[in-house]
Amino acid sequence: MPRKTSARNARLRVRTSFDGFRRGEEHEGPLEGPVVGWVELGLMEVIEGGEDPAGPGSVEQDVQGDEPE
Repeated sequence: MPRKTSARNARLRVRTSFDGFRRGEEHEGPLEGPVVGWVELGLMEVIEGGEDPAGPGSVEQDVQGDEPE
């Protein structure tokens, strides 16, 4: 009998360089284990497939400092 898996595959983009991952890289794989934690911490973002487990609005986008015009 084939093994069922609950992990959904997703395409991810690295938001902040860490542990050998470089900002801007894209990776595809199951949305489970440490990957979920990286998304929740804002180190990676889900760009296709799966759902961002952190939910909408939980991680602010990169914002340059407020500078008066």
